[in-house]
Amino acid sequence: MFEKKREFSWKIPTLILLGVIVLACGVGIGIQVKETQEARQALQAKAESKDVFSLNEDCEIWVQGQITSSGTYESPKMLGTVPKDLLNKSKDEIVAYFKEKYPNKEIASMNQYEIILSNTQSKDPSKANKYSIEEKDGYVYVYKYDKDGEKSELEKTDISVDSLPKSVQDELTSGIVVDSEEDAYTRLENFES
Repeated sequence: MFEKKREFSWKIPTLILLGVIVLACGVGIGIQVKETQEARQALQAKAESKDVFSLNEDCEIWVQGQITSSGTYESPKMLGTVPKDLLNKSKDEIVAYFKEKYPNKEIASMNQYEIILSNTQSKDPSKANKYSIEEKDGYVYVYKYDKDGEKSELEKTDISVDSLPKSVQDELTSGIVVDSEEDAYTRLENFES
């Protein structure tokens, strides 16, 4: 008459619950590990872009030699050594400095002891219909830019760059851009006086 109740078996639900907990913990740990790895990679990439390039304090700056329009080879020219404020900069900061300081030149190669600049293309749309006074072969040259920014030599002057003050020599290295031919020749007259 009295039936004995069967006891409920907790083994199967306990194993299922334990499996769900282990699976959830594994997924949570996996997500944390992935986020940590991504964060590390982002920090490493940021640190690499800010890594100091370790320029030597005697690092020399050279302008690469090139073949002139007359077919002669222009030998490389040393511009000097790097400024002291570039010594603890990243490669990106050094490139930005040279792009600003020498807009008509680009870095051809760079290591701890030497930075070699090369002349960029003779076409510069930002200088369309303008004139430029620059140094070449140790003399002052006047260039004209057409409506497309194509550069052509207007005149080679007899003014030796070595005879000019250091500040003017620095200006000539990066190029002095003026709006008209008259402005260019006015600047040249100021050099000679």
